[in-house]
Amino acid sequence: MSFVHFRISTGIAAAVLPVIFVLSFVASAQGTLSGIDKANGKPGALTQVVAYKGEPESGKPITLLVFTAKDQGKDPKAAFNALFGKYGDAIVVKVFPDGKVYSTDVRHSALDIGPVPSATVFDVVQIKDYEAAGGEISGRVMGKTDIRGQPWEVDLTFQTKAP
Repeated sequence: MSFVHFRISTGIAAAVLPVIFVLSFVASAQGTLSGIDKANGKPGALTQVVAYKGEPESGKPITLLVFTAKDQGKDPKAAFNALFGKYGDAIVVKVFPDGKVYSTDVRHSALDIGPVPSATVFDVVQIKDYEAAGGEISGRVMGKTDIRGQPWEVDLTFQTKAP
C-alpha cells in the first residue's frame, strides 16, 4: 500500500513541480518593484518590471525597462503595447549601458494628455545606483516634472533579469 502511495505522490510531484518552476521563472523574469509613480496626486498601479533589448540610440545599445500595472507575459512588443494601454499604467525607460537615461515614456490613468496615448520626456528621469551585472539590472528610477501642465513624479526601486 505504501508503494501505491509513493507512486501517487511521485505523480503529483511530477505534475506540480513543472508548474512551480514555470511560475518561479515568470516571477523572476518580471523582477521586483517598489516605490511610487504619481500623476496629479494619484498613485499609479505599477506592479512589475521587465527589461528588453531595444533599438540603438545615438549609435549606442539601449535597454528598455518596461514598468507596467498588468502582466506583460511574453509579449515581444511589450514596450510599444504598454504605451497604448494594453497593460494599464506604464513607464518605459530607455537606458544606455552606463545607466544614463535616453528618454522616458509615460502612460498614467490620471494624466489628461488628449488623443495621444503617452508622453515622452527627456532629461527628467535618472537612474541612481544603476547596476547591470550577473544577468540582472537594478537601480532606482527617479524624476519629477510637469506633463502638459500636470504634475508627475516617479521614484521606483527595481531589480529584474537583463535581456
